[in-house]
Amino acid sequence: MTVSLLIDNDVVIKLARMGCFTEALEAIGRTAGQAASIRAMLRYMGIADSERRKRLCATTEEADRLRQALTSLVEIELTQEEAKAAAALFAVALEHGLDFDAGEAMLLVVAISRGDLDIATGDKRALGSLPALEELAPQVSVARRRFICLEQIFLQLVKAHGWRFVGEAVARSPRADEAITFVRDRYGDDDGKLLGALEFLIAQQIVVAAPGWLKSI
Repeated sequence: MTVSLLIDNDVVIKLARMGCFTEALEAIGRTAGQAASIRAMLRYMGIADSERRKRLCATTEEADRLRQALTSLVEIELTQEEAKAAAALFAVALEHGLDFDAGEAMLLVVAISRGDLDIATGDKRALGSLPALEELAPQVSVARRRFICLEQIFLQLVKAHGWRFVGEAVARSPRADEAITFVRDRYGDDDGKLLGALEFLIAQQIVVAAPGWLKSI
């Protein structure tokens, strides 16, 4: 099975804590065998370290769900060339004060170097840094319209499973993501209202800051 999606730490941890990781992948048209993460990022999330997983989660149940999510992901090891390119990209971001961390740099470089890969990220600040990063490193422009934000994933979850499912997921871990919890609490008793709120959040917080970078799903 071919990998078609790179997924960052934030998305893996939040979806796993809420107990909807598999359903979220399916909602955006992926299976576990098509989703991957960088080896270093998997280690950071505790793929082989139960104590680290516990520190990233609020309960033992959440930590167990995180383990299941991590072991379902395809592991990617950067080539020497990719590692150098990611380090150089991160250095550019750091030098110019952009909120774009080393993990996002690795995901972006791999997505560019290995073909038509999408990137699922929960980092709004990194997304908002993409226009400035493109000016400094024009090669990243090939990744335009290949980013999927966490809010888009939840929008697709609502479409696939309805507001009750999303409400139950949020209730399992209400502190996993404050924005999603707020939207669920205020608008989460009706599919239409919840979809509208998520679409508004995407438009106002991400599209305005990074026009043309989100994938249409």
